[in-house]
Amino acid sequence: MRRRRNRILQIASVAVALATWEIVGLLGISSALPPFHSVAAALRNLVTDERFRDGAVSTATAIVIAFPPTVVVGIVLGSAMAVLRPVRWSLDPYLTLGLSLPLVSVIPIIISVFGLGRPTIMAVIVVYTLPVLILNTAAGFNGVDPEQVAMAHSFEARWPLLLRRVMLPAAAPLVVAGIRLAAGRAVKGAIIAEQIVGLIGLGGIIQRYGGAFAVEELYAAILFVGVGGVAVVFLIGRLEQRVVV
Repeated sequence: MRRRRNRILQIASVAVALATWEIVGLLGISSALPPFHSVAAALRNLVTDERFRDGAVSTATAIVIAFPPTVVVGIVLGSAMAVLRPVRWSLDPYLTLGLSLPLVSVIPIIISVFGLGRPTIMAVIVVYTLPVLILNTAAGFNGVDPEQVAMAHSFEARWPLLLRRVMLPAAAPLVVAGIRLAAGRAVKGAIIAEQIVGLIGLGGIIQRYGGAFAVEELYAAILFVGVGGVAVVFLIGRLEQRVVV
């Protein structure tokens, strides 16, 4: 019942936001804010446009290729960081740097290394998501009940078995939460990188629409990216709920 009430509130919130958008757009307050029905019509046209579909496929391909291996590496490094102090001391400066540096300041360096193409987008996804994955995994492992670990040791459980049967299940909720956060960052990083490159993917399409002041198409492309990102995060959130339960 409570979950159903929350879902109704979410739907009502979205409906109110869309209605407000429609009313403000119809009032003609600004040419930069078209009504929602015009954006929806532009979105219908975009999804049938071959160039837009190619851009969407390009962005999705970069994320699908780069993100899953990054998740695996992040979980491995995060667990090692929690268990082994030398690994934690070695990674701490780089993680702090990765979280504090603005993404746009790093992209030009990545472009100079990988060029103007998909490898740059994939490298940006890795750089933008890996610190979150490592830190969330490490936090999950650090939060494991020491008494459970001590009990496993008392039964002479070796480290591989201890990690697989005790530590990883206990750390799983935070690990999956890190994956959910990183998935959103992967979409965001890919779009930002494509906007700077300006030649490929949905980010490049958004950049071109903005430069041409094609307002309805611009909003439609942004809406498409937003809905896709929300869908990805929602699916991982459902996985998180199953893990927590």
